[in-house]
Amino acid sequence: MLRVVAVVLASCTLALPARAADWPMSHYDAQRSAASPQELPLELHLQWVRQYQPLETAWPDQPKMQFDAAYDPIIVGKTLYVGSSWTDSITALDTDTGAEKWRFQADGPIRFAPAAWQGKLYVGSDDGFLYCLDAEKGSVVWKFRGGPADRRLLGNERLISTWPARGGPVVADGVVYFAASIWPFMGIFIHAIDAQSGRAIWTNDGDGAIYMKQPHNTDSFASVAPQGALTVADDTLLIPGGRSVPACYDRKTGKMLRYQLAENGKRGGGSEVSAMGKLFFNGGAAFEVATEKWLGDFGRQVVLTPDVAYIHNKGSLRAYDLKTAGTRTFETKDKAGKTVKTTKWVMDELTGFKMPAVEVLIKAGSRLYGGGEKKVLAVELPLPVEPGKEAEKLPAVTWHEAIEGTVVRLAAADGKLFAVTLQGRIYCFGGREVAEPVVHGIPTAPAVPEDDWTRRAAVILENTKVRDGWCIVWGVGKGRLTQELIRQSNLQVIVIDPDEKKVQSLRNQLIASGHYGTRASVHVGEPASFPLPLYLASLMTAEDLESIGAELSPALLKKMFASLRPYGGVAWLRFVRG
Repeated sequence: MLRVVAVVLASCTLALPARAADWPMSHYDAQRSAASPQELPLELHLQWVRQYQPLETAWPDQPKMQFDAAYDPIIVGKTLYVGSSWTDSITALDTDTGAEKWRFQADGPIRFAPAAWQGKLYVGSDDGFLYCLDAEKGSVVWKFRGGPADRRLLGNERLISTWPARGGPVVADGVVYFAASIWPFMGIFIHAIDAQSGRAIWTNDGDGAIYMKQPHNTDSFASVAPQGALTVADDTLLIPGGRSVPACYDRKTGKMLRYQLAENGKRGGGSEVSAMGKLFFNGGAAFEVATEKWLGDFGRQVVLTPDVAYIHNKGSLRAYDLKTAGTRTFETKDKAGKTVKTTKWVMDELTGFKMPAVEVLIKAGSRLYGGGEKKVLAVELPLPVEPGKEAEKLPAVTWHEAIEGTVVRLAAADGKLFAVTLQGRIYCFGGREVAEPVVHGIPTAPAVPEDDWTRRAAVILENTKVRDGWCIVWGVGKGRLTQELIRQSNLQVIVIDPDEKKVQSLRNQLIASGHYGTRASVHVGEPASFPLPLYLASLMTAEDLESIGAELSPALLKKMFASLRPYGGVAWLRFVRG
């Protein structure tokens, strides 16, 4: 069902970023053009480096769905914002020094770059919510649940919403769009939200089961499975479908316009979509927005301006004239020598030259910037090669730098170039020469000395014989039971406590020790109402149930029992009356 509350779109023209020097969304703007007017210094010098834990993608076996394989920062003013699926956080960094300003944590992994607009950040999380944050303080202004209820399950070895916000947010004309759910049979939920107030403009929650033709040419129930950052093409909202081509929705009403799944079953596909004018680009191919018709193969690294498309494909950097894109009729001779007319889509090539492979390409001012294995470089525009020819040398490369790792993300803002590697490093290059770049390593927590909780955890593990699987700890307490269960076993620990301050304190401790997201997560919730999945826990325990206001009532025991694994799940609870 499509629910329209109000429509407030001031113009068909996309709102430009508030400042040309910003990089307010992934790939710069709502079209994901990867092209900014920001001019960077000719000579760039390393200013600082920050090391984070390398990320693990949600789909390691799907090359078209690597949207969360690396950090994807945005920049507004003097602040860089970067999300993390390890720590479920958005962190604000000073662009001059790389120092941390603040950190906000959601209740699930953050897999997409936030979108910025008028002093606010819009953040989607696997906990199912879209968060609106104050960009200066990191505090929550409002939040909007993407799915129909607070129902949780295990996803990618984390406790997440049944309807995670995997349609990454995009902002255009004061409206933020996002989508929740990844499985059509569970329902998909697409939203247009007033970016200021958090009020729903429209919600499409009825397209999860459309009787449509599949790539194997058979009709069945299916729909788009949102997996990627949403993209805006004038009045059309493009929703990536993971391995499939994106679905096209009316941006004003939320109605599906087209989803040519069967027609493009072997064409395009992937979580990255960019658009310009009448065209969009997805999975190494070009498509027509109005029909979603496949037009031809194209490069996977695409940079778009209103006039020129730049791509890196098959060992060459090329520029194409977007104004010439269209169908043309050609005359050729068949085998019998007879003249045959054929019509095909073409776009005139302007220039091109051979260049070593890059993993990412952006435009900033009068230069292209590329990154790849152990390198980042700048290419002067326009490309100095005659149309249709290639040069063995690279006269247009005006700057390059060798770095550790493989660069897979680039952003240009605040007079600086930011390069992100697959190995978790963020490099900042600027025009100022520095004697020694600042290096921010991964912080380490001091070792915790053994105490009474060391013994108590050992007693629990010895008596229950549970050292693997999932463990529910009711209440943060001092955090020592959680720390010892992690240290003395292979358990994956989920901690639940109603006190937000205690939750955040333990989260900070586990982040510092490197265990958050890998061995443990901490959630705000009441024991009696927290929506744990059935049959989850091999072990259930607590430091002190009374400290979180819980009583071992029949109702609570019944709820706990429902989340224990059959044939081996154990609850070890110490309850002391005052």
